[in-house]
Amino acid sequence: AIYAVYTSPTHPPLPNHLPTLIVTPHGQPSNILYSYLHTNFNTENYLLTPSPQGDLCVAKLFPPRQSQSKSTASDPGHSGHSSSRVVRCEASRNLKWSIANTGVISPIYKLSLPSPDSPDLPLFQISKPNPNAAFWSMFYFAYAGHNIPPKRIEFGKIQKNPPGPNGGGTRISITGKTPEEKAVWQTLGEGNEDCVEWVVLCAALNLLDDEIVKAAEKNPQPPSIPAQMSGPGGRPAPVALHDPGPQSSQGQQRQGPPPQQPSSRGPPPPHGVPQPHGPMPGPGGRPMQGQPPRGFVPGQGPPPPGGP
Repeated sequence: AIYAVYTSPTHPPLPNHLPTLIVTPHGQPSNILYSYLHTNFNTENYLLTPSPQGDLCVAKLFPPRQSQSKSTASDPGHSGHSSSRVVRCEASRNLKWSIANTGVISPIYKLSLPSPDSPDLPLFQISKPNPNAAFWSMFYFAYAGHNIPPKRIEFGKIQKNPPGPNGGGTRISITGKTPEEKAVWQTLGEGNEDCVEWVVLCAALNLLDDEIVKAAEKNPQPPSIPAQMSGPGGRPAPVALHDPGPQSSQGQQRQGPPPQQPSSRGPPPPHGVPQPHGPMPGPGGRPMQGQPPRGFVPGQGPPPPGGP
């Protein structure tokens, strides 16, 4: 599975909010799989997928609010200096996880599932092989046996796409070839490959948010003059790992926070965001019986394990 991330061409910039991002299949910039919407000053963000009934919410992220002393006009919701660098996440089927940035010199994002009676269960990590690397590595550690160090298994990368007719943007690749690398799709149990896709994409989008913030801090712009970054032929402008900021567009969709939390089964009200729901995964990450239908439209589900 190879995805590309761009700034949205249909969501105008919203003051004090990060730009809306869209996720598409690699090489198909007009085929939107997901939109990543920022609300409440970047502290309540939504991963939405289009459907005939309107956008359906499949995951929510809750980054910590920035301390007042570090607050900036462009980003009150993220901070590299915040005392808490843990992003709470939740998705359909009542799946909950967290993204903790534990890096000191360079960010190290560690994803884990909450465990009430023991330390959180690690899922996987995202970090650069070295601080100057041009890509981020996605990997997990596999238990190798008693007194044997865990084995590091890389299953994907995040990097800038080269420019071109169907290029640009940021590429998220999950290209496991060995059985161990492909096993990442079963992280949450058989049949939950779509949930793994949400978890991976949310981690990558959260990383891109942080990179956009860092780039904006290095090259601040007046908030009233957003960067003009139209792509060739009117395509959405690419989101680079050092994105200079949001782009304006001709779209008129609003980006305000949802007024209420309706059920995700019916058409959402205008600009509303459905509340994720469903049973908790059972032991071993498998969902309990009676789980609701998956939150994506037929034909837009995840690729089979070991996708392209």
